[in-house]
Amino acid sequence: MEDQNLTRADYQSALQVGEKLRERGWRTVFTLPQAVDGWSAMIESIRDGYDWDLDEYSNDLSCREWLEQALPLLTEPVRANWQAIVDPLDEEFRAVTVQEDDPSRWPHSRFDRWWLKRRPKLLIGELADDLIRSGYLKPPG
Repeated sequence: MEDQNLTRADYQSALQVGEKLRERGWRTVFTLPQAVDGWSAMIESIRDGYDWDLDEYSNDLSCREWLEQALPLLTEPVRANWQAIVDPLDEEFRAVTVQEDDPSRWPHSRFDRWWLKRRPKLLIGELADDLIRSGYLKPPG
């Protein structure tokens, strides 16, 4: 947010968003950079081969949920600045994941969030085992 035209209200919206979300039930007060860094790190770990279990995968996706809830709380100039960072990350996430063929069978099907209906293209380790064991994926072969 290096725009010289940002107002005090713009800066305040960015500074206060974490506290507002904590008041809405988030346990931790994150900052926008922390959430964006978390989303970026999640994408990188998927690209490299996410091998944590299904619960951890679900938990790690919460950084994108935080951003989804935070962005509308920002003033328009601040939201536009951060959206310009989040949108390319979302595209990267789409590139390293696949949409489930039958999202209704997916563990997060009750949620109306596109990122919750996607899984890593490269399935390895505990996540692959959990998805097979839970019946969300068929065993290879």
